[in-house]
Amino acid sequence: MMTKQIEDETPVLAGLKVKNGRRWYSIDERDWQPMRIGDTVLQGFSWIPVAQDESGAWTSYWMRLAAGARSFEHRHDSTELIVILDGVFTDDDGADFHPGQTVCYPAGSRHSTSSAYGCTVLVVARTESSIVNEGASS
Repeated sequence: MMTKQIEDETPVLAGLKVKNGRRWYSIDERDWQPMRIGDTVLQGFSWIPVAQDESGAWTSYWMRLAAGARSFEHRHDSTELIVILDGVFTDDDGADFHPGQTVCYPAGSRHSTSSAYGCTVLVVARTESSIVNEGASS
């Protein structure tokens, strides 16, 4: 679930370190910001932009789902890779994904996600997602 392309200049993040051209990031609570798809704020979702490929091939961000958060049904315009860091990430078909697992959604796929108890995931994708049905969120 991509929210927007990250600008060429990485925003100032408390958890970002840069030295000798190398960047590394440690999740810092001060960096979380509300997540959006287009103009729609996703209640219970927050994100931290991490990095993007200079050619535009991919962008990455941390995404956090609060306990009980549920996304709108959305469509992926490009392949999306998600790595679960903590908690349980649940797809709309009831499949649960746990820390250390990776899930990949192909371009054109549609689904919604949720987390009963909250989770943090790393997302890598090329383009934004688009909302299919705003009425699907609770």
